[in-house]
This record gives sequence, C-alpha cells and structure tokens, in this order.
Amino acid sequence: MHILFDIGNTRMKVSVADNNGIIPAENWKELLTDADTVMVSNVAGDKALPHEIAEHPRCHILTWQSPEASWWLKDIPAGLGADRVAADIGARSIRPNQTLLIIDAGTCLTFDVIGRNGSILGGAISPGISLRLKAMHEHTAALPLLDVQGEHPVLGYDTHTSMRSGAINGVRWEIEGYIRHIMSMYPDLHVFFTGGDNIEFPSDLQEIVSCDRLLVQKGLLAVGKKME
Repeated sequence: MHILFDIGNTRMKVSVADNNGIIPAENWKELLTDADTVMVSNVAGDKALPHEIAEHPRCHILTWQSPEASWWLKDIPAGLGADRVAADIGARSIRPNQTLLIIDAGTCLTFDVIGRNGSILGGAISPGISLRLKAMHEHTAALPLLDVQGEHPVLGYDTHTSMRSGAINGVRWEIEGYIRHIMSMYPDLHVFFTGGDNIEFPSDLQEIVSCDRLLVQKGLLAVGKKME
C-alpha cells in the first residue's frame, strides 16, 4: 500500500493506492504503519508537511533533484515544482515515447512540454482563474472579490459576468491557444490536463486531450512502486 500526499498552495490531498486503484484517504494517520512507501509532493513549504509524514521511515519527498525522477525525465529545470515533476512523471508513465503537454489548472496555470525521449523542453506559468479574480479585486478600487461559480458569457452584461468572462474564458482560450501552437511544432502531441479547474475543450482537440485529476498521484505512485 502506498500513501500519496499532494500538498498544494491551498489544500492537502491524501490518497491511498493499492490493488484497487487510487482512492481518497481521510484516515491516513491510521494507515501509516502499513504503508510500503509514503510519497510526497509539497509546494507549500516545510511548515505544511505534517510531522507524522516527515518522520516516517519510508517517506520520500519528491523534488526536481530526486534521483528517482531521472527514471522518467531528463533535463529537469532547476527548481521545477514538485507537483509538476510528479504530474510529468505520471504522464510519462502512461504515454512513454510520445511528445506530451502537461497542463495543470490550479492556483497557477502551468504548462510543461516533454519530448519523446523524456527531456523537458520547457513550459510556461500564468495565473489561474481564482488568482485572476483575486488580482482584479486587490489591485483595483471598485472591483469585487468573486469566486469562480456563476455565469461567464463571452460578452458579460454586468461587472460580475464581465470579470468571470475575462478570467474563465481567458484561461480557456489561453489553454486552447497553447495546445494548438505546441501541436503545430510537434504533430504527435498528446495533452494531459489536470488540476482543480474545469475547462471545456473544443471537439477537434478532445481526441488528443486526456483529463486526469489524479495525474500527480499517478506520478507519485509510479515512483513509489519502483522504490519497493
């Protein structure tokens, strides 16, 4: 049994992986003694890591410097976030020997492009939907603080719908544009989309996009299995 910790900027997601697959785990403290490995992706800093995990004898904290990451990835940029490393490994473990674009739509919107041989070719980072809405509120005098729930027509008809249109549709079109541009460079491209935000893809892109909310966990699990 593997316990998987995905510690993000806003919350910690804990999962257990065994022969039945990957499932959420709320009672993870009770399972620690039976874990084969405790795999951690942490982008929130040391204070966000519970001491029960850090002190576990079979705990492995994945970073861009982890030797195990080189089993799947090459030319990892210095300082690449652990969540991106894990997601990239997850994608490579599912579709090796293919050019990949991994998109994570969370607090920030991240893009990683991986070559057929596993080399990380580069990527991009921009604000996610919630961060865009928050920035509009914090850096203006009159715009309200909104959550992502609500109408977001292309043509907003008031302040709320206009803000959501800019944030939500802006992210959607940014993702679509990035996919199309990278696909023009690498015709064999396959896209993995993960993260908390929901994005609708146009029909002509749906065949090359795999939506997988467990991509980080699958990457952690792939490393954990090879460490057994």
